Amino acid sequence: MTQPRLGHIKFINCLPLTYGLIHGGFGQGLFVEQNVPAQLNEHLVSGLLDASPVSSIIYARNSKDLLLLPDVSISADGALESILLVTKRPIDQLRDARIALTSKSATSHCLLKIVLHNAYKSSPDYFISGVSLDAGVLDHADAVLFIGDEALYNYHNRNDSYYYYDIGDEWKKMTGLRMVYALWVINRQFANDNFEHVQALHNVVTNGFEYGLKYLNDAAATMIGKVPFTTQQIIHYIGLLNYQFTPDHQQAVLTFYRLAHELGLVEHVPSLEFAEVKK
Repeated sequence: MTQPRLGHIKFINCLPLTYGLIHGGFGQGLFVEQNVPAQLNEHLVSGLLDASPVSSIIYARNSKDLLLLPDVSISADGALESILLVTKRPIDQLRDARIALTSKSATSHCLLKIVLHNAYKSSPDYFISGVSLDAGVLDHADAVLFIGDEALYNYHNRNDSYYYYDIGDEWKKMTGLRMVYALWVINRQFANDNFEHVQALHNVVTNGFEYGLKYLNDAAATMIGKVPFTTQQIIHYIGLLNYQFTPDHQQAVLTFYRLAHELGLVEHVPSLEFAEVKK
């Protein structure tokens, strides 16, 4: 039987699962593709992966072809440090701004547009860029949105000439809700044809996270020398994240979908349909 194909985010936000897959043995018997969210989104939707974490907006855009894996997400209840807007002027002065967006994610684009439109009455000119601060992205833009490890690096290495805004914190101030950044989804047809694989994938992800969080100090130690962060910074960052998907999380993501729909960023607000698993 063909190995299930599982996507895996290669940012530090999934370090507990990375540790579980490699050091806890939870990756055995799987093909695992480690990549940035945008690539995982594309590969899941195109059928190159059977299951994967995806930017949460991707489920809303493709819900007819996808089912959610229960019990797991990437969320934060406020500031996150890794969805970061760096600007030349205060956030309430960006109405006519030109804003560069990371090429690595989709949910962050929608989140920023919702926050700027609803909280600051702004409708800037957005464009995609892969250029870093050091490479001069703000030579051609008024602000730039970073995600993941790149955002975290800029959070810890600030330039006094710029303003820094945690967009997770902005969402919390605007809605009072946590923000769900990523969901684990599975191809609907694959799920219908492979119940045992669905159960196994659910166990891998939920138990893999549990294992990695149990040994978080050891997991953080494996990253030293590979990323520009200290063990303490990594542990602090993981502590800001939550990997559950409770009814409160579901309310938050549906609110996100509703606001995205109001701005025309998704065609409809989907219902949340879950793959069947035994718990």
